[in-house]
Amino acid sequence: MAAGKQLSVRGRFWRRHLERWKQSGLSQAQYCRRHHLSAPALGWWKGRLSAGPRATKDPFVELALGGGEAVVVSDEIVYEIVLSRQRRLRLGPGFAPERVRQLLEVLEGAC
Repeated sequence: MAAGKQLSVRGRFWRRHLERWKQSGLSQAQYCRRHHLSAPALGWWKGRLSAGPRATKDPFVELALGGGEAVVVSDEIVYEIVLSRQRRLRLGPGFAPERVRQLLEVLEGAC
């Protein structure tokens, strides 16, 4: 992670789990099963957070809702939609289906 760049809420969430995993003595898969986490996501964040300055290009885009501030309801991922060009839309609990449909129309053309 580039020096001086603040981590998002999600980044801090995964950094805490990576620290706890390293101290646990468990394999990544065991730790993830025990804590109901995605093993591939833990592996991705492990690489992301240990990559140093080369990781400055963030493939995730935070969308602003309403008044211009990003809204984070939960770090729990309920659904992950794989879009074209290796993009993913991750949805937490309580997402609004109509907004998701509108977002998909914008991102991918008519659904």
